[in-house]
Amino acid sequence: MKATEHPSYPNPTIAEAVCEIQFELTEENPWKPSLFGDFYKNVQSEYPEMEPLQGVGLQLQVGPQGVGQKLTPPRQRMRFKHAERPLFLQLEESSLIVNFLAPYPGWDTVVRDVMNAWGHAEQVLDLSVVTRIGLRYINRIERTSPTDRPRDWVKPNDYVAAEVLNSKPGFLSRVETRTSEYDTIIVTFGDQPPEGLSSFGAIILDIDRSTNRTLPARAQELEREVTRLHEDVWQAFSSAKGDRLEALLQGAES
Repeated sequence: MKATEHPSYPNPTIAEAVCEIQFELTEENPWKPSLFGDFYKNVQSEYPEMEPLQGVGLQLQVGPQGVGQKLTPPRQRMRFKHAERPLFLQLEESSLIVNFLAPYPGWDTVVRDVMNAWGHAEQVLDLSVVTRIGLRYINRIERTSPTDRPRDWVKPNDYVAAEVLNSKPGFLSRVETRTSEYDTIIVTFGDQPPEGLSSFGAIILDIDRSTNRTLPARAQELEREVTRLHEDVWQAFSSAKGDRLEALLQGAES
């Protein structure tokens, strides 16, 4: 199924969509901090604002005493903000992230922006291979009353059990499935408490699809794989979408 065959909803529930592409550079031209500036020069006409981001990394460790966390050295990351839209690029030495905030522009625009960002990276970085691609969609479904239940919006599917849909506020479900040696899908379904007196809270449906299949760092290969991941995200969302959620997406639910 091609991207254009998917519906484009007038009232999407997608609060954020993220595409992360991890890569390796050639041995002849490894990473160096000055590449941040080179990349900025390349994208400046579209993304005029640049700011550094730096955080502490966490690595999960499994040992005799169970699962623990280990701090890892932080990596410097730069964020580039689009001139007109709620769209950001993030670059670090081994990954490029394209981040879309609401309102969601539709898949045709998303894949075009991802490939445009990758084109800028190709012009600046001496790319060798792509090692991982992740595509994540975070849906936020606003409750319209304190009596709303998950089953009012979402129907049972391969990733959300019927019992979870009967839960009162405070629920959390997470299903992680390996669909092949390289492919993973993680679906998190949870409750978001009210943020103020005028809110009844929200239901979060977070679909995270990734592959760690190594690919040539070529645009055609990348676009084909990103589109494949999007198809799986769409199938997971479509299988969960109940009638009331469909009405909300169409703008008929107030």
